[in-house]
Amino acid sequence: MEDREKEAIGQVAGLGSGLFTGAKIGAVVVPIPVVGPFAGAVLGGLLGSELGKTAGKAVINGATAFVDTFKAPDPATD
Repeated sequence: MEDREKEAIGQVAGLGSGLFTGAKIGAVVVPIPVVGPFAGAVLGGLLGSELGKTAGKAVINGATAFVDTFKAPDPATD
C-alpha cells in the first residue's frame, strides 16, 4: 500500500471522528441548538482530517509491522 493511500484512509477516519467529537464539544461550548454542534463539527472535521493524515499513516505502518511478526518464521524452532 502506498503512502498516499494510507494518508487518504487516515484523513477520512480523522474527518469522521473529528466531526462527531467536534459536534459534541461544540454543543457544550456554544449552547445554541444548531449553531454549537455545526461550528464544532466544522472545526473538528478540519482538525481531524489534518491529524488523520499523519496519524493514519503511522497507525497503518505500525499495524502492518505487528501483523508481519506473526507471519515470520519462529527462529526458536529452527
